[in-house]
Amino acid sequence: MHINISTLLDVAIGLIFIFFVFSIFVSGIVELINSLIEQRAKLLRLALGKLLGKALSKEFFEHQLTEIKQEHFAGFRKPISYLSAESFSTVLIDLLTRSAGGQLPSDLKPTEQTFEKIKQLSNQSDAGKYETVIKLIQPILAKSDNFNTFQTELEKWYNGYMEQVSGWFKRYVQGVLRLVALVVTLLLNVDTIHLTNQLFNDNGLRDRLVDAAVKTTADGGASFKKDTAFVSQLARYDSSLVKKDSLNSSKIQIKPALTGADSLVVQAVYVDFVKGRVADLKLPIGWVLTGKQGPWLPGQDHGVAFLGWLLTAAALSFGAPFWFDLLLKLVNIRNTARRPSGNTGSSN
Repeated sequence: MHINISTLLDVAIGLIFIFFVFSIFVSGIVELINSLIEQRAKLLRLALGKLLGKALSKEFFEHQLTEIKQEHFAGFRKPISYLSAESFSTVLIDLLTRSAGGQLPSDLKPTEQTFEKIKQLSNQSDAGKYETVIKLIQPILAKSDNFNTFQTELEKWYNGYMEQVSGWFKRYVQGVLRLVALVVTLLLNVDTIHLTNQLFNDNGLRDRLVDAAVKTTADGGASFKKDTAFVSQLARYDSSLVKKDSLNSSKIQIKPALTGADSLVVQAVYVDFVKGRVADLKLPIGWVLTGKQGPWLPGQDHGVAFLGWLLTAAALSFGAPFWFDLLLKLVNIRNTARRPSGNTGSSN
């Protein structure tokens, strides 16, 4: 069978578009899982526990300036998942100052007195529960000649540490992403090899996916983002989560600064929204619950299905941005190749 370059390109575009859509679906599920188990908050507590030690870490998170940042939902306090460098330094310096001498005298400048008290604490041979953090701040104290410098250097160090913590979270997310990608692949029977064969043999499927891919690249992927179509679905689910656009009263948008519980609802609705977009594509995926051949799809090769699943799961772990960039390049190549030839320059 003769296959031309145009068909190969359309098959590639269709397959990559499938990877793009399912990558969004998988990422949405991962984000929902992280919100449910509050993984960011757990990682922040773990990271600060390494810095401060168990006893001081408990006192740190019970500090009034930390507690007020926690959300309250149904009688429970939702742990914080982010703490700015300024908040970290303010709480830590307050705890250190109290340990070194209690309330600051009203006739002395707080910054000068604070700096001296922290230096005194750092020179103690037995700092108790502060021993771990003292080892941390001693190098910072050594190169600081006043309180402002000390606080600035402490916040700079904290920001660097949080970048490292972000790396931990990214590695964790990547691991969860691979697992969720595999589960979704198996549950929905998304077989790359079977899909490729179907794209070659089914002109209608191929044309439908290429058209969807072209439209998606033209709008920058907005049709799959938390944009107009999604917000409309969210409004139907819970109108209290949206508001009218300040620049265009005919449009609605997600309310800013949602609570953790509301953000969880938004993410759950978004996963359902993307699932609906997947269903709209009418892909040859899933399991046949009735039929003589068992649960397999018509034409699916049982022997190579395992390899097809592995290819799909691996592809989805690359993430939607990767596949969108590749999709954009291939669509541009397709548009250029199909552009009618004409006078592209002056003739001699």
